[in-house]
Amino acid sequence: MKDISVVVCTHRLERWPWLLECLASLERQALQPLEVIVVVDGGPEIRRRLDERGGPEITLSTARPSGLSSARNLGLAHASGTYVAFLDDDAVAEESWLKTLRAVLEDETVAGVGGVSLPVWEGRRPLWIPDELLWALGCSYRGMPVTQADVRNVYGGSACFRRDIFASFGGFDPNLGRTAVGLAGCEETELCLRVRNQSQGLRFVHDPAAVIYHRVPRARQKVTYLLSRCLGEGRSKAILRAVTGSGGSHPLSREARYVLRTVPSAMASNIVQLVGGDGWALARAVVLAAAVMNTVIAYEATRIRNFLRPQPLRPAPQRALAGSGPGPWAGHSGRIRK
Repeated sequence: MKDISVVVCTHRLERWPWLLECLASLERQALQPLEVIVVVDGGPEIRRRLDERGGPEITLSTARPSGLSSARNLGLAHASGTYVAFLDDDAVAEESWLKTLRAVLEDETVAGVGGVSLPVWEGRRPLWIPDELLWALGCSYRGMPVTQADVRNVYGGSACFRRDIFASFGGFDPNLGRTAVGLAGCEETELCLRVRNQSQGLRFVHDPAAVIYHRVPRARQKVTYLLSRCLGEGRSKAILRAVTGSGGSHPLSREARYVLRTVPSAMASNIVQLVGGDGWALARAVVLAAAVMNTVIAYEATRIRNFLRPQPLRPAPQRALAGSGPGPWAGHSGRIRK
């Protein structure tokens, strides 16, 4: 049964060949999607090429570059499936990707499910990049669950949600997520926290059996990119803390475990490898330490700046998206916390 809408957001013309490979992987899915919606975020030449291509996908576009969260919300507003999956335009999904995600959603308490994003390196992988830092490249990192498990949030580049949750709890927050300038994120984290805090019993699941392959071009295989990405993540985490407040699930619980458990374990492992003769282990340890430091500095600096000079936030996501009703969870005392 075809009941999944897949949304792919794109905005950079140089990624056109990757976008075509992404769409081709969706055509090869063992479980065929109901529809594929491509949202072009302010890229008129991409829209023109898609229209000329005449593919089976539905093509939408924003009037101007508006950021990933707004682009995803536009796709959501036009999705007609019972479920909505998201796939990055620079990724290719395994044939079993949708089928695996859909199987997890058979459990009605699961609001969304995400999978594994494996790196596809342009050239040889740099030996100085630690596995614990692959999140900065849009890939799964060491420290994530290796078996199916409940998680605080899934990652929007490879995930599937019940469409009804967006009608009940709203879409992605435009205060978060990638824009034309900067390397921000955390929009899916805020969404998952919002659903968890405003509902009873709804949860999110990570399933490593759902696999995509994410491109890592040479431009991202640089220390400067990784540190810039960490700065963006730190700023995003500060905004996340501001928009989520202190109620319900702690917004930075996963980050605390990462800093207190994953990073020290990685440092100890690199010391052992260095003693064993792996000269790159020292470089990996230094890069990881610098990345964490950059993230923490950006987080604290943003919190201090917002305290001294509060920045106005854009309106929070509406409870119901365009074209949808209030959703089955709305008004249900067993699901929605009043």
